[in-house]
Parts: sequence; structure tokens; C-alpha cells
Amino acid sequence: MNSKRLMKRETVYSVLGIIPALTIFLAFTYYPLISTLKYSFTNWDGFSRNYDFVGISNFINIFKEEDVIKSFWNTIYFAIASMVLGITVQLTLAVFLYENFKGKNVIRAIFYLPCVISQLIVSLTWLGFFQYTGVINEALRAIGLDKLVVDWLGNPATVKNVLVFINTWQWAGYGMVIFLAGLNSVPADVYESALLDGAKGIKKFFYITLPLIMPSVTVTTFIGITGALKIFDMPYILTGGGPLNASLTLSMSIYNNAFSYERFGYSSSIGLVFFVFIAVVTIIQLRLTRRMEVEL
Repeated sequence: MNSKRLMKRETVYSVLGIIPALTIFLAFTYYPLISTLKYSFTNWDGFSRNYDFVGISNFINIFKEEDVIKSFWNTIYFAIASMVLGITVQLTLAVFLYENFKGKNVIRAIFYLPCVISQLIVSLTWLGFFQYTGVINEALRAIGLDKLVVDWLGNPATVKNVLVFINTWQWAGYGMVIFLAGLNSVPADVYESALLDGAKGIKKFFYITLPLIMPSVTVTTFIGITGALKIFDMPYILTGGGPLNASLTLSMSIYNNAFSYERFGYSSSIGLVFFVFIAVVTIIQLRLTRRMEVEL
């Protein structure tokens, strides 16, 4: 009897301990989500108490508005380019810094440092490099390469690639750490057996290392895609979506419609479609990468 009472008491205490956290989670996660769903079918301006139900017209207008469509393709380009370049750089760094040599821990710390810096600070720092009168162009002028001077952030042809570069630079260390964890989980005897079978260099990497660290690839790809799709701070600070909406992202489009144009209902509909899109993309990505995972 005493054990049963003790179990009941522990259950009660556990429930009482969960309730505050669960309440906060529901209040700040599911309530806003339900509210977004509600307002997406209205013409609410975000301030007045009165608004009208407009049905699915907001969702129809999403596919008619050029700015939203352009922001969608900008976001897709940024996500794909950041993922491909980012994983390539992260994996290369991890393989290089996995080897034993003097000072590797210092180099790891240097590459990881940008991850802990606010994206606001990172964006403002790189602004000093990439603006027309910034460090890069001034350096080119100083060595007589005036023909290579470019308005990096004011040129539609270069601005997206600049954002991809900065994003890759900032998060290279984060993915590097995940890949290093994956490399450390591969048993040494697997490499010894592969060496006896003649697997060396690139062949060893693609046939032994990469299949065995696919769980790390799954994690980094998931984080990279979701982070890139939701990018807001960097383009907002560096370009404000310009020039000619060349760096406008969906997150910025949602923000602009809500706070600049006072179309909270329409903004909610974009956010809801964006939420579904990210969910579908991540589900597909997880299924594809998990199929390639190899169990030891």
C-alpha cells in the first residue's frame, strides 16, 4: 500500500510540475498559431477591434502578388545555396580538423566563435566590408583594381550571393561541431578494415566516412534548411529587401505586410502558407537523408 501511495504522490507531483511549463508552452505556441489561422481569413489591420471575414481571398492574393512570389523564390535560392555551400564548408572543416595536429583546438574555437555572436552584430560588421565605400572596394581601389569594384549590396546580381556567403561564414563552426561528433563516433576498426581492403583518400571518404556520418548530415541539413528559410535579420539589416526586392525574403514579406502596410490578416495567411511549406520541405528532407543512414 505504501508503494502505491508513493507512486500516486509522485504522479501528482509530476503533473503539478508539468502544468506551469505546459501552460506557458500552450500560451506562447499554440494560441498564437490558432490566432494566426483565425486572422488569416479576415481583413484585420492589427489594431482595430472590428474586422470582416474574407474567406480564402487572402490565400488567393498570395499567388497574385509579385512581391510575395519574388520573396518566395529569393528564399528558395537562399536556402538551397546556403545548404549546399554550408554543408560543403562545414564537412570540409570537420574532416580537416579531425586530424591530430598542433593548434587544432584553437582553430576549432576560431571557426565556432561567429556562431555565438548576434546576427545583428555580424550583419553590421559585414556591412562595413560590403557596402560601396566599404573595406573590400577600398582595398581593390588601393591596389589598382578599380574595374573589380562592385556595389555588392546594391546590385541585384550579387546581393543574394553576399547574403549566402555571410550566412555560411557565421554558421560554418556550428555544423563543423556536429560533423566532428559524427566523425568521432566512427570506430577505428572500421577504417582499419577499409584500409586492408584498399580504401584510401577520397574513396575511403565517400564509401566509408560519409555513409557512417549520415545522421550528422541529416541534422545539419535540417537545421540549415529551416534556418535559411526563416532568414530575416541579415537581409533586413543589410539591404532592407533591396535592391528591387532582390533580397526580399518571405519572413520580411510577412513583417512588411503586418507592420508597414497594416495588413495583419493577409500577413497571417502568408505566414500560415509559409509554415506548411517549411513543414513539407523538412519532412521530405528528413525522409530522404534518413534513408541514406547506415547503422554500425
